[in-house]
Amino acid sequence: MLFGKKNCTQCGSQIDVVEETCPACKHRDENFENLGIPKNILWLPTWKQLLIFAIGLIVLNLVSLIAELFFSPFMEVHPVLYVTVVNLTRYLLCAAGIACVLIDDYHKFPKFLKKWYPWVIGIGIGVGLLAATYFYNSIVNIFHPTTPNENQSIIDQVIGSFPITSIFLLGFLGPIVEEFTYRVGLYSFFRRINKYVAYALTIVIFGLIHFNFFAKGEDMINELLNLPSYMISGFLLTLAYEKFGLACATTAHVFNNLYGVVMTILMKFVSQYVGG
Repeated sequence: MLFGKKNCTQCGSQIDVVEETCPACKHRDENFENLGIPKNILWLPTWKQLLIFAIGLIVLNLVSLIAELFFSPFMEVHPVLYVTVVNLTRYLLCAAGIACVLIDDYHKFPKFLKKWYPWVIGIGIGVGLLAATYFYNSIVNIFHPTTPNENQSIIDQVIGSFPITSIFLLGFLGPIVEEFTYRVGLYSFFRRINKYVAYALTIVIFGLIHFNFFAKGEDMINELLNLPSYMISGFLLTLAYEKFGLACATTAHVFNNLYGVVMTILMKFVSQYVGG
């Protein structure tokens, strides 16, 4: 387990056992390579890891609950606008909260962002993610034809009505917030305990946040059949984070989402102005 403190051999300061370099004197731990600690993970204090995950999980759900309680009449009149405003509010609040938690840790980011190859690998993983989910859905449709689950159906409506906002919200803001919530927060904390536990929890929870627990009948079957495709995405994004870091995982997630948004916009344009 990667909990506890160690003493810096240069200045004697107590630092997190996962730190490669002492924050006080910038001395690098000569024994770090022998500890088997992943170098590509953005390590934060444990309380920050848990707080980032809590912000992502609680704020995203709390804003939806408050909106449902107080603004349900607006939802019935303008459902797509309602969903767009609520989701934009959710993710902006999450981003602001996470940014506040990280205010003393921005000096750690250049290490993970200055290298070019994680970004390129991220695009490759994004392509692989699209291919893997397409392959899974193709196999499933042979035995039981499925339609987009409720989460995807709502996304398609938002994209159709607010394409520019969707590029920002669904293509960039959403994936970035989710990477910090589920990779930097959830995965990194449980990675201190055990790699396989961290993988399992992150993949399952990432899949379940896209799942509608209130679906019934055929809709529930559809949700269950779509769930593994989100878990496949969760696995590949977590693998990208573990092996190549935050820049790689975020690039893959943004690429995947941005591709879906742009393709939906193009298909709508073709159907309206070319096909019609």
